[in-house]
Amino acid sequence: MTGTMTRPLLWLIVGTTIFRAIVGATIPLIDDEAYYWLWAHHLDWSYLDHPPMIAYIVFLTTRFGDDAIWIRLGALVLGAATTYALFLLGRELFSARTGFIAAVLFQIVPLLTGSGLLATPDGPLFLAWTLALRYVWQALHGRPRRWADAGIVVGLGLLSKLYMVFLAAGVLIFLLFYGRRWFRRAEPYLATGIAAVLFLPVLYWNATHHWAMVQFIVSERPGGTPYGLAGIVELLSQQLLYTLLLFPAFVYAAYAAWRRRADERFGYLFWTSFPPVLFALLAAAAAGASHGNWFGPGYLGFALVLGAMWNRGFALLAATSATIVLYGFIVPFVPALPPAPGAETLYGWREAAGRAQQEVAAFDRRPAVFVVDRYQIAAQLAYYTRNTIPVVLLPCPHPESIWPKIQQFAGADGIAVIDARSRPRVKWSQYFAQVQELAPLTVQFHDRPIRAFRILRLEGLSPETNCVRLRPDEGDHPGSRHRHPAAAPHLHPA
Repeated sequence: MTGTMTRPLLWLIVGTTIFRAIVGATIPLIDDEAYYWLWAHHLDWSYLDHPPMIAYIVFLTTRFGDDAIWIRLGALVLGAATTYALFLLGRELFSARTGFIAAVLFQIVPLLTGSGLLATPDGPLFLAWTLALRYVWQALHGRPRRWADAGIVVGLGLLSKLYMVFLAAGVLIFLLFYGRRWFRRAEPYLATGIAAVLFLPVLYWNATHHWAMVQFIVSERPGGTPYGLAGIVELLSQQLLYTLLLFPAFVYAAYAAWRRRADERFGYLFWTSFPPVLFALLAAAAAGASHGNWFGPGYLGFALVLGAMWNRGFALLAATSATIVLYGFIVPFVPALPPAPGAETLYGWREAAGRAQQEVAAFDRRPAVFVVDRYQIAAQLAYYTRNTIPVVLLPCPHPESIWPKIQQFAGADGIAVIDARSRPRVKWSQYFAQVQELAPLTVQFHDRPIRAFRILRLEGLSPETNCVRLRPDEGDHPGSRHRHPAAAPHLHPA
């Protein structure tokens, strides 16, 4: 690393990583992090919802312990590495200043910085995406051996999240416009082959599990939002949370990159950044699947465009957004500050799991289980009890998911935990001979009530009565909607 940006970049990476580590050691796990912690206890070649990379990372880091900081250690390292890789890419495309600005944007855009805090598939995806952008650019400009490196990181990206395929699509489009000669050379095909070989574990898992992931994504994965224009509006409104005041700047960056596409650098960033954004928009319109975090890979490239075109207006938007992000980070540490919007989804699981454990211990006979109707609750209860009490997911879990088949718990008694704000998806009396509602649990945060849980005592499970899985439009399947909480201003973080 050379130039005047060396020391500021070093301070940026070290400082933000330490700060995220403090926050990561303090705030509770989000639902999906608890879910991926469970994956790490059920290692496989792939999973119903995503490829296996996040499970492998969490498995490695939790060799030291199961506290939140160990679960998030991989995300912290990946976030630091992505910051550095983004700087290097910006320096090679434009200048060290451009790279540094992009690296700063990575710290203040909630969707991006959240990937450097939370243990989700976005962390390894963003690093692989940034490295692939850099290696392909180097391969196109005098270092053809970099194609092999690009193939490796694309393969690793595919093992992180299938969304990596849109980078390959963007590179293909770019080559059609700017580098058709490469279609007559072996290196791009070698890179494709390397990526395909690395992706074989996911293909193998699907082939031996009736192509469950494909079916789940195509026909069963719910979106939970309206179709058509309403779906697009929902998706775009989420970006105001994920990028705060910088969303208009990113929109302008996409427009500016298109207008300047005659410049190969801007053309490269546009064609490799726009496909994931376009797909997210089409999915929201056609399938009602508004997943705001799907814009994330596009923001990496457009952050470099902003860095190249930086002005006082962008700086003002960035400074204001950074202030909001900082406020969100410090809220959990300052009792005098009111909980930020969304905090009610983060806190309370430890208390709910403790109460459920106490109620299970009161049963006179065994076996006894936790009973839930949402994978998020199942994952949180499993994490806070360290998976010592079986969790029954009703009405019936996907046969290829990590959840146990409920038939093996016939006759069991159980304790159900329900978020008091949500409508139950299960009629408990259809599955249990006796249902008794116990005293509710109210959870305090900074001496303020933040959420409440309903607790039910259930006796005599009869799973054969009505074991029918939810249809896609009836609610979340395990991992069905990866919501990036890092987007929330208080950053619990999506």
